[in-house]
Amino acid sequence: MVERLASGRHHLSREEVTAHQKQRLFKALATVMTANGYSSTTVDDVIKEAKVSRATFYQHFDSKQDLFVAGYARMQRHVIDDILTVPEVGTPMQRFAAMLERYLGFIALDPATARLYLVEVYAAGPDAMRRRIELQQEFVAGVVEIFGARSDSDRFACEALVAGISTLVTHALSTGDADAVTGLYKPVLDYTDRVIGRAPVTDA
Repeated sequence: MVERLASGRHHLSREEVTAHQKQRLFKALATVMTANGYSSTTVDDVIKEAKVSRATFYQHFDSKQDLFVAGYARMQRHVIDDILTVPEVGTPMQRFAAMLERYLGFIALDPATARLYLVEVYAAGPDAMRRRIELQQEFVAGVVEIFGARSDSDRFACEALVAGISTLVTHALSTGDADAVTGLYKPVLDYTDRVIGRAPVTDA
């Protein structure tokens, strides 16, 4: 839970105060937008939930979309940093299994917030969509590296796999059930083993 700073003197630096205010705004955005959706959420809704002034909001963000994109980038960095730190030992399938488990586990940890950024992103404009594509491409790059994909067809198989995982996760999030997300692990792993894991790697 993100608590409001007490009024008056405190011992936090300017940077710490800024970080705390932004964290409260991100938390408020997730709370309000989960209930109302992107289109029906206003800046007033967010600042009321975050208990900050309008001046404080615009000190950090230009608009609701700016806040959303910043929040998406924040989540993106957490996801990518986590899933790409897979062990460098083991078979490609073992390494992919570790990546998939971390990704699904991260999403299942907070399904409401994950749903906000993976579903509402479609209503948040081109900047947000670019962020989603960047996230997906970083995921693709990790899968390409794990399987040593070199040819165009191998790389396409990795890209199609990640796109499929994204679609399945988004659908599972629509139920709001974390178990539906983690339940994708075995079927996705089995599918990957059949389509990519056992396929010979070809040269470009």
